[in-house]
Amino acid sequence: MKILELYQDYHIPHFTEGHKHCRPGWVNVECPFCTGAHSGYHLGYNLAYDYFHCWRCGGKFPDQALVKILHLNHNQIDSVIKEYGGISKKPKTDKEETVALKPFKYPSGELELKPAHIKYLERRHFDPDYLEHVWGLTGTGPVAYLDGIKYDRRILAPIEWEGRIVSFQTRNLKDGDDNPYKYLACPQAREQIEHQTILYGHPLKWKRRGIGVEGITDVWRFGEQSFGVFGTSVKNEQIRWMSKLFEEIILVFDPEPAAQDTAKQIVSELKFRGVKAWIENIETDPGEMSQDDADHLVKQIMK
Repeated sequence: MKILELYQDYHIPHFTEGHKHCRPGWVNVECPFCTGAHSGYHLGYNLAYDYFHCWRCGGKFPDQALVKILHLNHNQIDSVIKEYGGISKKPKTDKEETVALKPFKYPSGELELKPAHIKYLERRHFDPDYLEHVWGLTGTGPVAYLDGIKYDRRILAPIEWEGRIVSFQTRNLKDGDDNPYKYLACPQAREQIEHQTILYGHPLKWKRRGIGVEGITDVWRFGEQSFGVFGTSVKNEQIRWMSKLFEEIILVFDPEPAAQDTAKQIVSELKFRGVKAWIENIETDPGEMSQDDADHLVKQIMK
């Protein structure tokens, strides 16, 4: 989308590279979703990959962001987006080929599932052998570093895309919401493809209908017909991949308000792109469901 031309025509104050809040390749405006002293010029538009992201409150869908920025209604925004070049539906690939600044590698130390990892997975009612075989899970030991980041005592999940390993994500063995580093991904400089621009799962196993979930543990629970978006800050590239790879998507997100708000936003964007989408409400975190309940739900959704 011709965002610079759009901002100039609508007299929207904006900054490009050189401002303290603006990185190269971005155009930033005041974030209308943040409030008070936190509004700032945090809402950026990525010129190469057509998506909005606020450095404080997360990703935004183009129509929702422009409604707020331009003070127009949703009926008007569709024609504005079209007038200024539209949002490409086809995912671009040049970023995927050039993102890595360093060779991809795993953290130091021996990588395998040890008794502590197995105990953690069994406590959460997962089958370690199945996860190791199907999802390639390994684990890090008491000493594990990569680029100065500690990855000790974690479950490690490879992230596959287009038939190759492009990144990884890890899960701390500690439970509880007070754990600030519950999940740690591969350093971005070593990712062959930035993991938050793709989907987690087994793409070759996906069919016309898919189940969309938040995290990697939810995918493990629901199986190979599901895919994960790595949290609740969903990027536009991920929406594009969903619309390209699926004709119908059922979202099963956590029941907490923030997760449900994201699910509703995704459904809205997918419908806008011609994908049939809806939300399946459950009472708990999908990853915490019993395997029998999860299998039953998947069977009902996919029949």
